[in-house]
Amino acid sequence: MNPGDQKTLTIARRSRKNLEFMYKEKGNGADVEEFTQLLNSMLGMLICLREEYFKRAEVSWEDAGIKPIDVRQEKSDDAHPDLREVKSFSKLVSNTRHAFAHNCFELVGNPAITGNKVWNVPDPPDHDPKKRTDPKKRTWEAEFSEQHLRELAYCFVDYIERRHGHEMPK
Repeated sequence: MNPGDQKTLTIARRSRKNLEFMYKEKGNGADVEEFTQLLNSMLGMLICLREEYFKRAEVSWEDAGIKPIDVRQEKSDDAHPDLREVKSFSKLVSNTRHAFAHNCFELVGNPAITGNKVWNVPDPPDHDPKKRTDPKKRTWEAEFSEQHLRELAYCFVDYIERRHGHEMPK
């Protein structure tokens, strides 16, 4: 076993534990920002853990043993010919990771946050961050409800547990 696997699984399990606590407290009427916690958990898990488990890997939903998440993805059309849908678990994880890592997301809902929109664009040659928001340049775009994002977080932890959890104590 890779020594980093224990660290990875520990972080993933602790992230899930914190999310469960936040949602329980929200259900009990506590004034908590559960979506912010979810987003922060996703930032940490996707950006760091994706490198270990999905970089240059193709993992289907079936291979991962996970039911696909029905995230609304934008389809290509005449105005947006470069948009592509993703079909695999690893590609959804990677595309979402790239969106968060390059600040290509916006929150949906005001004042209560109900989800977020994420997208990918090719890195502009001049690295101008303003060009990352141009809808015409997007190669992938999806909208996650809070439930979708939560499902993705849990799927990610479940996948890592299935891959290594039998080797490590909870």
